[in-house]
Amino acid sequence: MKLAGLSFIALLALPLAVAAQTDAVDALVRDFIKQKNIPAAAIAVVHHGRVVKTAGYGVADVELNVHATEHSVFEIGSITKQFTAQVVMMLVDEGKLRLDDSLTRFLSDLPREWSGIRIRHLLTHTSGLHDWERDTTLSFWREYTTAEFVALVARRPLDFAPGSRFGYTNSAYPLLGKVVEQLTGMPYERVVMERIFRTAGMVETRFRDNRTLVLNRATGYADHGGQLVHGIPWRPAILTPNGGILSTATDMARWNIALSNGTLVKPATMAVMLTPTRFTDGSTFPGGIAWFTDTVRGHRVAVHNGSTMAGYSSVVYRYLDADLSVVVLFNIDRFDAVNTLATLIASHYLPALAK
Repeated sequence: MKLAGLSFIALLALPLAVAAQTDAVDALVRDFIKQKNIPAAAIAVVHHGRVVKTAGYGVADVELNVHATEHSVFEIGSITKQFTAQVVMMLVDEGKLRLDDSLTRFLSDLPREWSGIRIRHLLTHTSGLHDWERDTTLSFWREYTTAEFVALVARRPLDFAPGSRFGYTNSAYPLLGKVVEQLTGMPYERVVMERIFRTAGMVETRFRDNRTLVLNRATGYADHGGQLVHGIPWRPAILTPNGGILSTATDMARWNIALSNGTLVKPATMAVMLTPTRFTDGSTFPGGIAWFTDTVRGHRVAVHNGSTMAGYSSVVYRYLDADLSVVVLFNIDRFDAVNTLATLIASHYLPALAK
């Protein structure tokens, strides 16, 4: 009998296998971050709704020689989009909006060219909105009103007609945050804290504030020719729904448990979020709502990365049929390395991935 790519006997033996793999995973991570010049990493592994492993490695603060733990606080960058999308889908479940509602229903004084943009387009990166990260016009050293942000994005025409193709853009989710505020009458951050952090038990997770001290924060770094330097410490608040969450390996494990057990949205709603996006010409793209999907050696995978100019990178891999989640957090922006390490860790728990 086979189940999720593993034999039934192997599943029964998993707790023992996990114990045997603990030292191997620790050694793997330590060797990896040393080879890649990564100051610190934190990981979380969740299987069948149970935390298998959380741990920290390396140095969370190089200057003070503070070692990382599973409670070290990292910026998770664009994984924040998952939380924004989750709140939006909660509101969909409650009948307060529809995926095909126009953005103009919730926000006024938008460019006429944006009239065809739907909530679905913002969630799936099919809006055509030009990505502000591809320009140098947005300053990390000042704040923006909603009108100023809209004007900044609207300086460039839509990259394509809404719904016609995929184009990853960091310009969409800040607008979704404003939609959430319009519908709930509360600040976006408060909605996410009350409806997700509190519900999932994420007691170590918070939103970035440029002036607030954060206990156990891992310092973010950039690599300049092999030398570590500090990342950019400032970030406009308008970008919060796009990449403003700080979390820990421990809390990211709780997040993945909440995703798996249906605590936040209906299973049918989560299935919608994992469904490939369909374009107006009928073709599809292997990405849903705040998740990109693929099949790796027979395992269906949902993944999302994050990185910030402050000097962090992160990834969440969910092996859907095996109900296995792997999270990796770095205090340096290493997009490729964070994915490589996550897949190496996953192969310890799903050996078929290593073949």
